[in-house]
Amino acid sequence: MTKEFYVIKGFEAATAISGRLRRLEPGDVAKCDTGQTGSILTIDADSSLFLVDRSTFKTCCKVMHQSAAGI
Repeated sequence: MTKEFYVIKGFEAATAISGRLRRLEPGDVAKCDTGQTGSILTIDADSSLFLVDRSTFKTCCKVMHQSAAGI
């Protein structure tokens, strides 16, 4: 299930294709499929795909609609 998350602490994520880094800042919104497994997550921010470490994402993002468990 894809959920929207608020960035609450800034972090860097790498674009899925080129590896270019992008800094996501507090207030940004990222979408993530909560069914992903593994230590690296693919997220969607501003209609672009990025790769980020699961622990970083869990620390830096908060689910927008807390109706079920997050990542």
